[in-house]
Amino acid sequence: MAFYTNLFSPGTYETFSRSDRGISGFRRHQEAWAKKVKDGDKFVCYMTRLGRWVGILQVEGTYFIDQTPIYHPDNDPFVVRFKVKPVVWLDKQLAVPIRDKAVWDTLSFTKLSSPDTSTWTGKLRISLNHLDDSDGTFLEQLLSKQLTAPTDYPVTRRSSAG
Repeated sequence: MAFYTNLFSPGTYETFSRSDRGISGFRRHQEAWAKKVKDGDKFVCYMTRLGRWVGILQVEGTYFIDQTPIYHPDNDPFVVRFKVKPVVWLDKQLAVPIRDKAVWDTLSFTKLSSPDTSTWTGKLRISLNHLDDSDGTFLEQLLSKQLTAPTDYPVTRRSSAG
C-alpha cells in the first residue's frame, strides 16, 4: 500500500462533501501518475488555501476515464477517476492545519523548513504526489483520531488565507 496526495480546492471539497464520496477525480494530464496508483492505496486529502488535511480515501480498483460531470457542470476537468472508500472525511473545523506544530515538526517535507517560506510546498502543488510511508501513516492516524477524540480548529478569515 502507498500514499498519494489528493488536493481539493475549497469548492471541490464542498462538492465532494455533498456527494456520496465514492469517486475522486484528477486532471487528464495526470493519467501517467494515476497508472502508478494501485487497488488498496490511499489518498491523503489536503485542502488548498485553507491549508488543512481533510481526509483519507482508500482506492478501490484502477483508474478509469469518465467525462460525466461531477465537480463542474460543464467541461469537468477531473476525468481521470478512481472509485474510493472514505476512511476519514472531516468537516472544515476538524480538518488539521499543516502548520499545527505537531504536524509541521513530523512531516518529512516540512520539519526542516520554516512555515514562512514556500520551500516545503512541492508535495502539495499537484495531486498524486507519492508521500513517504511515514508521512502517510502519521497523517492517517492523526486524521482517524479526529473521528474519536476531535480537536476543533476554528475556521477564521485569517486561517482561510493560508
